[in-house]
Amino acid sequence: MRHSTRATLGFGKPGKPAGVALSLALLMLSGGTAALGQDAAANYPSRNITLVVPYAAGGPPDVASRILTPYLSQALGRQVIVENRAGGTTTLGARSVARATPDGHTLLLADVSLPVAVNLVSNAGYDPQKDFAPVAPILRTFMGLVVHPDVPAKSVKELVAYAKANPGALKYGTSGIGSPPYLGALVFINATDIEMLHVPYRGVALALNDVVAGHLSLAFMSQSTAGPQLAAGKVRVLGVYGDKRVASISQVPTFKEQGLDTRIADQGVWFGIATTAGTPKEIVAKLNKVVNDALKDPTTKAALEKADYNLTGGTPEELKALIDEHTVYWKGALAKAGIKPEEAK
Repeated sequence: MRHSTRATLGFGKPGKPAGVALSLALLMLSGGTAALGQDAAANYPSRNITLVVPYAAGGPPDVASRILTPYLSQALGRQVIVENRAGGTTTLGARSVARATPDGHTLLLADVSLPVAVNLVSNAGYDPQKDFAPVAPILRTFMGLVVHPDVPAKSVKELVAYAKANPGALKYGTSGIGSPPYLGALVFINATDIEMLHVPYRGVALALNDVVAGHLSLAFMSQSTAGPQLAAGKVRVLGVYGDKRVASISQVPTFKEQGLDTRIADQGVWFGIATTAGTPKEIVAKLNKVVNDALKDPTTKAALEKADYNLTGGTPEELKALIDEHTVYWKGALAKAGIKPEEAK
């Protein structure tokens, strides 16, 4: 007597319609999947976790990551290790997370470059809206315009006047096309209609070194990066993005106060934690809780606020909304600026 697969699932049995049997089978399968996800979360993490920062050491994403990881390591019971993977306009690091095993052991310090870079690099190798599982937004920071002391301007108005009188005389450094410092510069250039020469670096901290040395005229960066050099009088700040002044340099007016329309940059540079798409939702939920707890931890919170980060926290859905919004906005804005995707080498 032959036994078919259909018979073992109950198809064709008297009194049990095939549709009912299929529904029961699917219910059992979904229950098993849920159980696997719960088991994975219960055993997570099973080894050390890598937090990929797609920038060189020293910039705001790196600083924030290194402040967060001690708490994350303690709470999760495994070391959370920061790995700087700069290159490819941040796509090198992002791509490594997109292609990682979806088990929550590889995380990404995501920022606006995640949705921006795919509009700049033709071989980015990931889709910002499909290849990542958002975990949580964590903070925002606001950039300022940092200049060498010899730049003949004490305000944005004077800088613009100098730039227009001397086209191309000003050189600005960034951590690469598509990075937050680059986007901040692009917004400023569009708002003031001036010409400046772009010099890309592997990290904004390296650009700051050259501003201090006088090789560059200026750069856009956060107070957490520029703070020590600013305190030493080696650089000056002419303006900051945001709707209000930065507390630690409250004497510096915002660009908005100085008459510029810089709305998109005034939202600040956001940062979040993401992992690989397909990671069990139970693991994502566990990570979300730990990340939000870290932001409430007195020691971690104080260190981040001292570095002039604005803590946010939140849900995976909120981070997804940020990624979606900026994917759409910067695709249009960069195309309008005439910037076309090129292959990263």
